[in-house]
Amino acid sequence: MRAISIITLGLLAASALHGAEVFRYVDENGNVAYSDRPVGQNAESIVITTIAPVVPPRTTAAAQPNENPDESVQREAREPTPEERAEDRAVNCTIARERMERYAISRRLYRPLPDGEREYLSDAEIDEARAGAAADVEEWCD
Repeated sequence: MRAISIITLGLLAASALHGAEVFRYVDENGNVAYSDRPVGQNAESIVITTIAPVVPPRTTAAAQPNENPDESVQREAREPTPEERAEDRAVNCTIARERMERYAISRRLYRPLPDGEREYLSDAEIDEARAGAAADVEEWCD
């Protein structure tokens, strides 16, 4: 349903743009102005042609100059510092606590489906989700 309405709106917008005209006129102060409606007798219709923008060709990773391979391996293999780990744990703890609170307050929980619909969880699934959220809090929060 959502896709149909998006397509319909897109077609309406495209048809509105297709029929658009631009008029050029000179106002009483001698300034050139443009409008979508003719203003006065001296307004002239302007044909505007649009062309597709020139897109530069994509460069592949092989075409780009490589950095030092040892450097990239070291960057990937680098262990996070204790400060970075503590920061990650604090962020994950906050997320886990907020999720646990939302699950505790909500009467009904749902799982989003690929088509945008919702599948509401059964009581057993809700209990399982709440237990999982509590386990996440215990895992991430000291």
